[in-house]
Amino acid sequence: MKRFALIAVLLCACPVFAPAQRTQPAPTMLLGPSDWRFERLPIPPGFARDIPWTGYEEARFSPGMFSTDSPTYFTYALSICIDGTPEIREKELKDFFDKYFKGLSTLVGRGKGMKPDPAVFNAEVKPGDKAGLFSAKVPYIDTFTDGRQITLNLEIDVRPLPGSRKTQIILLLSPQAPEAEIWKKLHEIRDGAQPPVSR
Repeated sequence: MKRFALIAVLLCACPVFAPAQRTQPAPTMLLGPSDWRFERLPIPPGFARDIPWTGYEEARFSPGMFSTDSPTYFTYALSICIDGTPEIREKELKDFFDKYFKGLSTLVGRGKGMKPDPAVFNAEVKPGDKAGLFSAKVPYIDTFTDGRQITLNLEIDVRPLPGSRKTQIILLLSPQAPEAEIWKKLHEIRDGAQPPVSR
């Protein structure tokens, strides 16, 4: 199971993801790397419908995403396009992370007989040294593999785009420590991210 792609697991857990699998468009925000699997999902996603934002996300999953012994285990990048330019600070990010990751873990776990403790999902978000930059630690129950609890380290870049009435949030995620080599690749992905296009 740990080698399955994310969407394949979601398909088994919830048929609502089947249309997304058949109609995956070309990436517009995260153009690479080509060997990191691409997906697009709506915001709010089907596993966290109580998220108040609307828009879509693009993801790039590392080759070792579901290999628990890989240095790129559960390492990926997200670029989220939100309609409008709401104020997004620590409180709003924490709310998003708690709902998003609790919903994802719970949905996948349901299809495998796992019941993650909702109390685990309690993100800590801190502001960075520049406006729009944040870091976070997000506890997560990995129901994609063996149900282990991990802590995801996140770097967050919130980019309001008033001219297009959109907001872009770029998230880099990994359980690896910030000094690990994989963060260089994650930073390359962030640096190469494109603003959302009109849809």
